[in-house]
Amino acid sequence: MKELTTKFRRLKTSIGGNREQVRYEDTFGMPREEQAHITRPSRWNTRILGELEFAMNLSQERKGEYDPVIENALDYLLSCVGENGVLTNRDCEHAEDLLKELEQASREYQLILAAHSHMDMNWMWGFHETVSLVLATFRTILNIMDEYPDFCFSQSQAAVYKIVEDYDPSLMERIKSRITEGRWEVTASAWVETDKNMPNMESLLRHIQYTKEYLSKIWGVSHFDVDFSPDTFGHNGNVPEINTFGHVKYYYHCRGLDGDYVLYRYRAPSGREVLAYREPNWYNGAITPHIGAGIVELSRRCAGLKTGLVVYGVGDHGGGPTRRDIERAKDMMSWRIYPRIRFGTIREFFREAETVRDQLPVVGHELNYFAPGCYTTQSRIKRGNKRLEAALTDGENLSVMAGSLAGFAFQRDRLVKAWQDVLFTQFHDILTGSCVQDSREHAMGLYQTSLATANTQLSNAMLAISEQIDTSSVSTDADPYDSQSEGAGAGYGLENLAGASAAERGMGKTRVFHIFNTLPEERREVAELSVWDWTGDLKRIAVAGPNGEAVEYQLLDGELQQYWDHKFFRILVDVGVPAFGYTTVVLSEVESETYPVYFQTRERLSSFYPDRILKNDKITAVLDAKTGRLRSLKSNDGGRERIAGETAGLTYVETEKYTSSAWQIGRHIRSIPVDQCVRLEETARGPLRESVK
Repeated sequence: MKELTTKFRRLKTSIGGNREQVRYEDTFGMPREEQAHITRPSRWNTRILGELEFAMNLSQERKGEYDPVIENALDYLLSCVGENGVLTNRDCEHAEDLLKELEQASREYQLILAAHSHMDMNWMWGFHETVSLVLATFRTILNIMDEYPDFCFSQSQAAVYKIVEDYDPSLMERIKSRITEGRWEVTASAWVETDKNMPNMESLLRHIQYTKEYLSKIWGVSHFDVDFSPDTFGHNGNVPEINTFGHVKYYYHCRGLDGDYVLYRYRAPSGREVLAYREPNWYNGAITPHIGAGIVELSRRCAGLKTGLVVYGVGDHGGGPTRRDIERAKDMMSWRIYPRIRFGTIREFFREAETVRDQLPVVGHELNYFAPGCYTTQSRIKRGNKRLEAALTDGENLSVMAGSLAGFAFQRDRLVKAWQDVLFTQFHDILTGSCVQDSREHAMGLYQTSLATANTQLSNAMLAISEQIDTSSVSTDADPYDSQSEGAGAGYGLENLAGASAAERGMGKTRVFHIFNTLPEERREVAELSVWDWTGDLKRIAVAGPNGEAVEYQLLDGELQQYWDHKFFRILVDVGVPAFGYTTVVLSEVESETYPVYFQTRERLSSFYPDRILKNDKITAVLDAKTGRLRSLKSNDGGRERIAGETAGLTYVETEKYTSSAWQIGRHIRSIPVDQCVRLEETARGPLRESVK
């Protein structure tokens, strides 16, 4: 084989326009030869070199069986070059005839060419540009399909189909026709090609659910068994569990797994698994003579499967397969000493792969991490995602509770739209933060509109339940003449995507509050209430539970606070709430045992600033008064000190500059404690909460 390799290299480099590769080269974009205006070898030169490269790999696999035949063809071609200085088409045809003994063995292998267009949602551009690239790419694909009747195309992401429906519905019938024909493969089982680590499990399940609902209803799609996630930065260990729950059984990815794995079984801790394919080259590629060269080696790595998958097409900013790709593929279909080639789909490849499933290796761990910098970049996007995941789930849970208790109308369509918008922002370049300002601003806008939907549904559901709760036994003030509390607090607490609106509905000195639990387990926690325009004495407050029992409380505000033209105070109450249930507390003013006498309480002596000590029944924390950093953290049962150094707290870390700063964290240079504390303020001290900011 060494002698064959030497002769092949000599032949290849003696034909003008060729060069030797020294490593793997991406085929993404214009080839280097064309960039340098180097005339490419003729089609027949390219053909015979491609056939010889494949033939040598095939012979090596069969322990040199075809070495004499290949050497004979190489000697003939080298003699032609030596005599004439070139290889004519006739020379190449004759050499191919000399290799005909390999033809049958070559045709045992086949390559499925699956065209696709990797379309990043709002990666380095705004949503308007995403819409443009989606529509332009799809128009191109439809035109190519009209011209090449055997060409097939695969496209993931339900969101891109929604873009077509919303912005250019004139394309829908043409796309539907190709889907029905089987030449346009929908590989969408998620709303977008989502990050697989930061969204919670509920979100990942919603990706499958809403993709199925939308594409089946609007586009007539019936197959959702492929999870096409080529560029996702990592894959949590429960992906097989989630996917199989949604009847998704095939997984295509590129990042997140090193080693020789190509085709394998990806298994969750529960034992559920999907058949996975880790792209050995790259998902943005072109059709070149090299696509068949590695199939013999890939067959060895794939338990003897003699079918290979070639995913090709210009991507990231859309585009898809080029005319050159298709013309080259059609030409290569006629190559005799080469694997069979056909246009096909990703699903067809996985069905072929099922034949060797039992012989494949099992990977039973998460596939992480690529791009660790993405777990801290663009924190506002990450915060918005977590807030919306919780708010939408709470809104749905309360709506179901209100439906069973009060006949409340569940506005599913609005919540689905809100979910879809949040799922869009979970795209692997948005939620991860590897995006630009326009993308972030679009995401934050989607969070605001989605939170408006969630909060409206949540508030209306709580009001519907509250109206069914009998509070007639609670004596309230009958005369509303001086009341200005009702309606106060509208929109309070919603800054930075936080909280749900709960405007005041009570009046007078006796107020009734209903506290809801949206989780499937009983909870005993401290709840914070805002009481608006209360005219009572804050020193004579009493809080009672639903049966009149005393409820422990703690005032957060020693006096009324101002919010627009209303005043309020905040109070903590210690309550227990059943799973998917509610409880009621009543706040009122009570008479004191004696009439109070007031003295001046101003400080009479100045003092140094002592360290702040926070303590509950579990732990004790000590904060340095000068820096605000945590000096000590111990459990109250005599546990060891948990602070490793002198102090702990926010630290500014300098790292070596890295080209892709959003993705990667550079080599550590130094850590600088953030200890220039401008202000250390005690915000709560009492039996229910101790806090400092």
